[in-house]
Amino acid sequence: MPIPHLQRREMAILAGGAMISALSWLAMVPWNFHGWMIGAPLGRDFVNFWMAPRLVLSGQGAVLVDLPAYSAAIKTAFGMTRDPLLVFVYPPHALLLFAPFAALPFLPGVLLWTAVNLTGLAVTTRMLLQESPARWPILVACVSPPAVAMMMYGHFGGLLALATTVALIEAGRRPVLAGLCLAFLSTKPQFACAIGLMLLLTGQWRCLVAGAVATLALVVASAGLFGIEVWQRFITVTMPMQSAYITGFDAKMIETSVTAYFAARYSGLPASAAWAIQCVVSAACLAFGVAALRRGARDPGVLVVVILGALVMQPYVSHYDLAIAAPALALLVLGHAPGAAPSTVAAWILVPMARILIVFDLPILGVLVPGALFAQAHRLLRPQGTLVPQRAALDAAA
Repeated sequence: MPIPHLQRREMAILAGGAMISALSWLAMVPWNFHGWMIGAPLGRDFVNFWMAPRLVLSGQGAVLVDLPAYSAAIKTAFGMTRDPLLVFVYPPHALLLFAPFAALPFLPGVLLWTAVNLTGLAVTTRMLLQESPARWPILVACVSPPAVAMMMYGHFGGLLALATTVALIEAGRRPVLAGLCLAFLSTKPQFACAIGLMLLLTGQWRCLVAGAVATLALVVASAGLFGIEVWQRFITVTMPMQSAYITGFDAKMIETSVTAYFAARYSGLPASAAWAIQCVVSAACLAFGVAALRRGARDPGVLVVVILGALVMQPYVSHYDLAIAAPALALLVLGHAPGAAPSTVAAWILVPMARILIVFDLPILGVLVPGALFAQAHRLLRPQGTLVPQRAALDAAA
């Protein structure tokens, strides 16, 4: 896939993204390991992924759903005096992924975790480049604003990006491999269901069978290793608690959300209106994703529409999850057809600022990210005769 030589417009966009990313990281005071960052200058939420397996394997799994006890355990482990306000909300089979990293001391664990996820972004970008000899787009994807948000928060968007891309590309040719990737995506169940529904509606159902079998195997393995009680607590306590954060709109707990529902509720709209808006957005996301997927999943423009669609069709998804689309987004920003729309460039640049924007009561990303999905879907799916030169879009964005 050819990548054009960078012009001043693209250079300006990359420079803007780098500046915003650096400032966003510095705003979190990363040198203070007992402040917003915990134990390291990056990977705040990795604390959850490190603590949860340790507690479960030591027979203290009940602590995960006892928020005061969980907070006390984190404070003791890291020598903190304030409440870290962390909650572990992942299905128990995700512990199979987290446990090997939890076996390490925290600092080596978070550094290895970050390196593994950056490798996931690099491999995914290399896959999308196909026969192109270019290597610098890989670097762009790995240090892009969505990747920086992922590193700051310590999430696993790099591994999810690789699994999602392989699942979409190989669903027709190698359904078992795609199914295994879907099983990995089930660590984020809503996202896996959204991707699975798009595949089903495009007639690629065989990978879903393989994915269901593999997911069941992971669930059984996790119950065998960690006990059935951890699943009982997840279903009876964690799931209702996480749902209540969204339906009751606890803005502090979901402050980095980039969805239309969050923007509507945060702006003061009643719940009924916010849900109505989200339903319209979700239906459009599904329609766009299915239409895009019918064109073949290897093209970055298609992947952006499908992945963003699967994300923003949820009432809650955090800014760091945009790292799942980081490789495809990077290639669009670098000029791959159909090019990045101005709203996409703006969202791409501002992603690391989600928490800062909310401090100033600006739920901008809840408008920009769905807007980016709509704009990219329009660029991808409209008749070719109506295409606007992508340089004009880059001019507007710059």
